[in-house]
Amino acid sequence: MVALLDLLLPPACAGCGRYGRLLCGVCLGSVRPLSPVRDQFMTPDPGTVVGDALILALAAFEHSGVMRLALQRLKYGGAGRLAVPLGQAAIPSLSELVAISGPAPLVPVPVHPERLRQRGYNQAGLLAVVLGREARLPVADLLVRRRATTRQHGLNRAARLHNLRGAFEVRHGMRVPPTAIVVDDILTTSATLESCALSLRSAGTEQVLGFAIAREV
Repeated sequence: MVALLDLLLPPACAGCGRYGRLLCGVCLGSVRPLSPVRDQFMTPDPGTVVGDALILALAAFEHSGVMRLALQRLKYGGAGRLAVPLGQAAIPSLSELVAISGPAPLVPVPVHPERLRQRGYNQAGLLAVVLGREARLPVADLLVRRRATTRQHGLNRAARLHNLRGAFEVRHGMRVPPTAIVVDDILTTSATLESCALSLRSAGTEQVLGFAIAREV
């Protein structure tokens, strides 16, 4: 199906607009990792978050430049195919998290059914599928969004947590794993991951970690 789409609608790079690839090598090489090796253990790590219900969360890249453009197109521009290069690029960071957690199911952050109808897909779900395939981890669609929430943009962490209170729950009748990794596209204050982690912990999951493609810095 992807090959047919590429034939009928040749992909254009989300960063520079050149035809040929969804993300060209030059643009992909320009994205900024959050934790350069030279800085590890020397400065606060902007790619790492700890929470309450959420034990630990990692993000792979800085949400700026080409990465910001690509994630905007994935989330709002109907460019679901961008999940493939974005997920593949993030695998080294996910491997670091799995080295801590051990193999665990990837649980995508759910979107409200109305937003799912508007977009046609859940961007976190698409990313989780790519990450799971590349890392050989199962994907478990365990969470549902019970209610729509106001947009999180511009809210601080306390306001985001309040906005998301009771928004997520485990699907009825689903058994939760002892450890889970919640997957989202963008990490800002970690409020969404924390809310998802709380729902999973309340249902019996012992350890919840989080992973995102990029983080606002």
